[in-house]
Amino acid sequence: DLEETKRKIDQATWIAMLISIPASVGLAVLAQPVTRLIFPSTEGVAGQLMVIGVITVILNSTSNISNGVLQAIGKANIPMINAAISLGVDIVFLALVLVFTNMGIYAVVLAMVVYALVMCVLNDRALKKYLGYKNPWRFAYLNPILASIPMGAVAGLVYYGLYKLIQSNVICLCLSIALGGATYFIVYILMEKPSRERLRRMPGGAVLVKIFV
Repeated sequence: DLEETKRKIDQATWIAMLISIPASVGLAVLAQPVTRLIFPSTEGVAGQLMVIGVITVILNSTSNISNGVLQAIGKANIPMINAAISLGVDIVFLALVLVFTNMGIYAVVLAMVVYALVMCVLNDRALKKYLGYKNPWRFAYLNPILASIPMGAVAGLVYYGLYKLIQSNVICLCLSIALGGATYFIVYILMEKPSRERLRRMPGGAVLVKIFV
């Protein structure tokens, strides 16, 4: 049942992007305080590396779904082949950047992004070939991206504004994440206007149904 299969892939992609896109934006905005919480002795380089590498949160979420789909339809060898190709591109890219630039450790993070991107592209081509599947860019990606913009603004303003007053990384980080997350879901629901069924599939769906329906 190809149509049902495509519908299930759409739903899985939607849920993954609903979580991974705001997570990626949040990590980019709060990269320095997050890395300072985990690595108190960091001088800021870890935060800069995180800002560069957060796109892999979205890319890996996408490729994990396509890996599972390809394995489920009996094409388990395809993700392995694609991973090998992606690794080859990754190694060549990293070698060239290290030889011809002075990027140092930043080159490693960029190579990770290249690997994840190539993996997504190859898996997407395989899904089109074997299932005639097209990635639901507007359905799954657009509104989470748009809702993540005000979320990132709120999270950044709350953290850096509050930090000037109380100088507590943990408290400021927790409050900024909570208020940023609330902003994301409110903006997303107002934009998307999801049905009761779709609301129930979201994280905390039972609570969201009571509030918005």
